[in-house]
Amino acid sequence: MKTAKFTKLERRVGHIASQRARRQLMQVPWDCFHKAYEEYIRWQAFVLWARAVVELDGCAPSWLEAILRKRCPGFTEEAPRSNKPELLGLWLLPWVHDQVFEFAKEEGWLDALVFYGFRDIRSQGYWAYWEHCDTEWRKRRPASVPTFVQWRRSALSWKLQGDVSFAAAAKAVEKFIDFEAVIYWLRPLFQTATVQMPAHVTLQLGQESPRLLKFVSNEISAHYEDKSRSWRRLFNWGEEHVLSHAKTDGWLDCVLRQAAIHPRHERLADYATLCSKSRLGNTAPPYPSLRQWQTDMEGYLRASRK
Repeated sequence: MKTAKFTKLERRVGHIASQRARRQLMQVPWDCFHKAYEEYIRWQAFVLWARAVVELDGCAPSWLEAILRKRCPGFTEEAPRSNKPELLGLWLLPWVHDQVFEFAKEEGWLDALVFYGFRDIRSQGYWAYWEHCDTEWRKRRPASVPTFVQWRRSALSWKLQGDVSFAAAAKAVEKFIDFEAVIYWLRPLFQTATVQMPAHVTLQLGQESPRLLKFVSNEISAHYEDKSRSWRRLFNWGEEHVLSHAKTDGWLDCVLRQAAIHPRHERLADYATLCSKSRLGNTAPPYPSLRQWQTDMEGYLRASRK
């Protein structure tokens, strides 16, 4: 994908939006946000599919209106009338925000849902495939209009780069964030003068990844003067081993960019920073298990709700 170039003002506006979304994200339990997040991404696909169908004929065919009445009760009656019926697809997403995700709007975190939802690699796949359909369907009408399930499947199979699909890239992002969770869990071990891995940490890490356990043990026993740098070396290890296929095929940077803006990554990094600054970062027993650490991360909320 091409890298967009933004003006100074656009970057400033983007930064403000990013900060607002991040604050909202930290004020919602992860399981609640994640459920809405996954649903929001599916709704984006539905909106783009409906928009493609409407723009194909310049109006919503009767079979689509039936689907909209069932899935979006009240929308067809509430949508503004216009001499440009193709605008129906543009009105649908605001309706979804106001109706389907009204609870997030009332609780003050709809901006975060929209911000992260639009940036998810799957959403990017839906938009890329919609642009393809918009161009190709204007040239030649498809023999049959795909159902939503068919359209969404085709969008996720659409190629991000070379033979790599958006679905494959999404799985790689999730895999790397799972790896990040382990690394952030280990972070306190690299912040003490004398480092010794608790037995249960060694056991769990061995179960998660024997190769990573060996690398971590070597890093700890090396007694680097700059332990923070040593901890960062674990991320480099992840790029080499967890994302080896992406690195070999030339789409590693894309995965890393997507992982860096994923809401779960944001919460992992924020909670890890909190742990390092509080007694939660104490490596003395009891050091939390990986499962307990992730459970605490998923449930924690920022103290400030401003």
